[in-house]
Amino acid sequence: MEKERGKLNEKTKNMIFMIVGIVILIGVGIWYYMYWEGNTYFSTENAKVTAKLYSIVPLSAGRLDRLTVEEGSIVKANEVIGRVENSSYLKSPIDGEIVKVNSTVNSLVSPTSAVAVVADTSNIYVQANIEETNIVRVKEGQDVTVTIDAYPGKKFNGRVLEIDKATQGALTNSALSFSTSGTYTKVVQLIPVKIALEDSVNLDGLIGVNSTVRIRLR
Repeated sequence: MEKERGKLNEKTKNMIFMIVGIVILIGVGIWYYMYWEGNTYFSTENAKVTAKLYSIVPLSAGRLDRLTVEEGSIVKANEVIGRVENSSYLKSPIDGEIVKVNSTVNSLVSPTSAVAVVADTSNIYVQANIEETNIVRVKEGQDVTVTIDAYPGKKFNGRVLEIDKATQGALTNSALSFSTSGTYTKVVQLIPVKIALEDSVNLDGLIGVNSTVRIRLR
C-alpha cells in the first residue's frame, strides 16, 4: 500500500510539474508574441476616410439669398453655389463633393465662417492620427493594412504616403492647454498620417467613415 501511495504521489507531482511547465510555456509564448507584434506592427482605430477639404466663404457679410447645393452635391470648379445679397457669388474652388453645408437661405453669413465645405473627391485617402509618443516609429513608405467600417470583413493594402509636420492641436490652435493660474496641462498630441490605398476600392460617398490601420514597422 505504501509503495502504491508513493507511486501515486509521484505521478501527482509529475502531473503538477507538467501543468506548471505548460502554463509557463504558454505565458512565454504569449509574451513573445506580444513583444514581436508590438515591435513589428502599430495599430490604431483613430483613422477615417477623408480628402482635402476647402471652405467656401463669402467676401463680405450679408444675407444669403441663394443656395443651390446640399450635402452630397457634386460640383465643378468655379460653379456658382450661392449668392450673398448685394454682394458677390459663392463659387466652388474645385471639382468635388459638398460634404458640409452650414447655412440656409435668408441666414446671415460672414467671411469668418464657411457657408459650405467641398471635398476633393479625386484624391480620397485614409488619415490616421498617431500619438506623438509613437510617431517616430512611423515612416513614409511603410506597408499598411486598412479595414473600413463600410466594408466589414475586408482588408485593403496601403502605404504611408505622408506624415504631417504639425500636430492636429497646432493646426486648430489648441496645441497647448493653460489655465488662468498659469499652470500647464500636458495633453498627448496627435499627428495626422496620410495613407494611400493601393487596392482598388470605391470610396465615393464614404468621407468621414471610420477605419482601422495596421502599419508594418519593419
